[in-house]
Amino acid sequence: MLNKDNFKLHDMKKWTASILVAGILSVFTSCEPDKPLRFETADGIYFNAAADSIIYSFAKYPNRLVDTINIPVSVLGKPATQDREIGVMAVADTEGNAIENTHYKLLPPYKILANSTTALMPVVIYRSADLDNAPAVLKLQLKENDQFQLGISAKSSIKLKVGYLQKPPSWGDPTGFPWAGASTNFGTWTKTKYKLILEALYDPISGTTVTEFAGNRTVGQFPAINTQYLQAVINYIRTKYPGNYTGTGATLTDPDIPNNPVIKVGPANY
Repeated sequence: MLNKDNFKLHDMKKWTASILVAGILSVFTSCEPDKPLRFETADGIYFNAAADSIIYSFAKYPNRLVDTINIPVSVLGKPATQDREIGVMAVADTEGNAIENTHYKLLPPYKILANSTTALMPVVIYRSADLDNAPAVLKLQLKENDQFQLGISAKSSIKLKVGYLQKPPSWGDPTGFPWAGASTNFGTWTKTKYKLILEALYDPISGTTVTEFAGNRTVGQFPAINTQYLQAVINYIRTKYPGNYTGTGATLTDPDIPNNPVIKVGPANY
C-alpha cells in the first residue's frame, strides 16, 4: 500500500525529469541558427591574357608618341551587385625596369563593375627616347583586398614589354634562313635602315606599318607579299633619296655601318 512519502518521491522524480528534458531542449534550440551556416571566401582575381607577357612595339605605329594598352582581368567567382576595386601594383625587380611617368602611367582605381566578372585595365605607355636602344618592361602584380583574393597564382602577375627600334626576331642575317636578312632583300639590320623601311611601308589610313617579315629565303617558303614590300621600299628610296641608286640627288646614309654608306635594299648595303 502506497503511502504519502511514496507519492512525494514519485512527484519529485517526474519534476526532475521534466526539468532535465526542458534543459536539454533549451540547449539544442539556443544553438540552432536562424539560417544554415555557409562557408564563404572572397572571389578570386587574375589576368586573363593568353600569355604571361604582352609585347607592344611603337615601330608598328611610327607616328604615335603615347598609347594605351588594355590588359584583360577576370573574376574567379560570381558577379556582385556593386562595383569592386582591383588591387594592383608595379613591381621593380630584375624583370621590371620600366619607370613610372617615363615609360608608363597607371590609371587607378581599376574596378570590376557591378554584374560583371571581367574588365579591361588601361595602362598608358610612352615612346621615350631610350626605347631606341632597349625595350622597357612593366611588371604588374595583383594584390588581395577585402573584395578579391588571388584567383590563379600563375596569372597573378603579367609583364608588358614596350619597345621601338629593336631588331625583329624574324629578321635573321645574310647566312640564315629568315627572309628579311637575305642580301637580295633587306640585308643587314640597322636602326637607320629599319626606320627607313617603317616609313616606306607606312599606311596613313590605318596609321600602321609593317614591322615583321616572316618566312624563309628558300623559294616558296615566304609570303608573296614580302616581294611587294621590298619593291615598295626600293621605290620609296629611289623617289626620296635618288642619289642612293643613281649617284645624283638627295642621299640617305647609314651611320650604323662603318664608312657611313648610302642605304640600299635588294641588294642591301653591308
